Amino acid sequence: MTDAAQVDLTNCDREPIHILGAIQPIGFLIALTADWLIARASLNTHEFIGLAPDDLFGRPLSDVFTAKAVHDLRNRAAILRGPDAVERLFDCILIDDRQAFDVAIHFSGGQVVIEAEPASGEHGDASGIVRSMIARLDQAQDFASFYREGARQVRALIGFDRVMVYRFGADGSGEVVAEAVRAGIGKFMGLHYPATDIPAQARELYRRNLLRIIADVNATPVPIAPQRDETGQPLDLSLSVLRSVSPIHIEYLKNMGVDASLSISIIVDGKLWGLFACHHYSPRCPTFERRSVAELFAQMFSMRLESRERQDTVEYERRARDVSDQLLGAVASDETLLQDPDWLGDILTHAIPADGVGVWLSGKHAFSGATPSVEDFRRIVR
Repeated sequence: MTDAAQVDLTNCDREPIHILGAIQPIGFLIALTADWLIARASLNTHEFIGLAPDDLFGRPLSDVFTAKAVHDLRNRAAILRGPDAVERLFDCILIDDRQAFDVAIHFSGGQVVIEAEPASGEHGDASGIVRSMIARLDQAQDFASFYREGARQVRALIGFDRVMVYRFGADGSGEVVAEAVRAGIGKFMGLHYPATDIPAQARELYRRNLLRIIADVNATPVPIAPQRDETGQPLDLSLSVLRSVSPIHIEYLKNMGVDASLSISIIVDGKLWGLFACHHYSPRCPTFERRSVAELFAQMFSMRLESRERQDTVEYERRARDVSDQLLGAVASDETLLQDPDWLGDILTHAIPADGVGVWLSGKHAFSGATPSVEDFRRIVR
C-alpha cells in the first residue's frame, strides 16, 4: 500500500501527490540512472514498445531505443537547466518498425525520466497559432475582457466543454473570473472556492509544472516498478506529464460529472496567479503537441497580464500624484477648502475607484454614489 492510500478527506492537504507511484495509461515511463541504465519502468511498456519492465531493467537505453533516439534524448537532457526544466521531442522513433512517440524528458532525484505517448502526427505552426491567439488577446480593452478572451482562445485550441480563468486570492481561495463554455451545461462564472479546494501542495505543483492533463477519470493508473529505489525513495513525479491522479481529486471530478480535465498555470511575478481550469464531460486527451501550444499561450498570457497589471499600477500612481498636486495647489491658494466636504468628496470620487464616497467633516457631510444613510454614517464615524 502506498503512502497516498492512507489519505482521506480529513487530511488531503498533506497528501503526497508528487509520489503516487503511478502514471496515466495514455503513455509509458522509463527512468534511467546517471549512466543511462534503465532503473524503473511503468508496467505498461509492453503495450507501447513490445518489452515488459523485466526485459528492460539494468539494460543501457542504447540497447532498447534506436541510436538516433538516444542521441536526441541525450542532447535534450544536456540542455535541461534549472530544477523544473522539461524538454520535449515530437515524432520520435524510439524503436525501429514501431510507431513514433512524443516524448518529455526531465531530471528527478538523480534519475533521467523519459515519458512517451503515441505521436499524433499533428504538425501545426505553433508560433503562428500563438501569435494569432495573442493578437486577439491584445485587443481586449480591460481586465474582464482580457480574461474572457484568454478563456475563449484556450477553449478554441483544446476543445474542452468548459474553460475557466481561475484567480487565486492572497489567502489561497479562488474565484472564476472568466469562462468560455459549451451551451447548455451551466456556468461557473463568479463562483468562489475556499483555499482547501486546491491544497497548498497542489498549488506548489502548479507553480512548478505548468500543465496538467487528466485524460479519463475512470482510467486505471499504471504502477511504476520498482516503487522504491535501493535507498528506499519513491520516484518524485512533480514534473511528470503523465503523473497519476489523487483518488480524492478523482472523486471530486466525478462528483461534478467531469470525465477529463486540464489545468494550465498562470504565473505572474514568479507566483501562481491562477489557472486556466478546463473540464470536459467525456474522456478527452488533446495531443501532446497541442497541449504544448496551450502551455506556450498561457506563458504569453501571463506575460501580458503581468504587463497590464504593472501598467494599471503605474496609472493608479499617476492619478494619485495628480490628486495630490491638485489638493496641494488648491489648498495653497484657499485653505478653507479643507473644511468643504463637498469639494473633498468630489476630489476623492475622481481619485479612488468606488461605488460611493462619503465625507464627514466637523459635523458636515457630503455623499456621492451608493452610501449609507446620514444616521448610519454618523454612527460609523463616531
